[in-house]
Amino acid sequence: MNDTNENPIYELKPEINFCTCGCEARLLKERSADSEKGKLRYVVRCLDEMCGHQGRYTQYPWQAILEWNKSPMSEFPEDFRIPFLTLTGLGGEEIRQKLNEHRLTLEQKIKQLRAEKVSGNTEEMKIARLQLMWVIYAQSWAKLKFPREDELAVIDENEGAEESNVQEA
Repeated sequence: MNDTNENPIYELKPEINFCTCGCEARLLKERSADSEKGKLRYVVRCLDEMCGHQGRYTQYPWQAILEWNKSPMSEFPEDFRIPFLTLTGLGGEEIRQKLNEHRLTLEQKIKQLRAEKVSGNTEEMKIARLQLMWVIYAQSWAKLKFPREDELAVIDENEGAEESNVQEA
């Protein structure tokens, strides 16, 4: 099992999105002030020190990358591929529905694996959690790429409020 091609978890490793400032971001392993007993944690940080954007500290590298990628500090790709789910040829609402269904399935699987508490399912649990993080990231992307009418109304209201604040100043 040393060959990375045989291990499904390696197929799920995400790439790091650029920062919204336009600079590249990097994965770092360091001690956070909040980490218990000074344990090393993973974090994604923008390379532009003036920008200062940083994700949250996590236990796993893939988790730090996906947390960064779904955050507002990350530049969402125009189109991206989920390694375990095909969205090709689907419309925006179909994509959102498929992601919602897959998220529910994964959440149920994780709940079942936790209930079983079998020592042999730790790899299966890691893969399910990683897939869930991917789906949550994809949902963030889909929400921005294919907004629904009710979501557009909220965006318009926020933009209108910002414009009136600028005019008042």
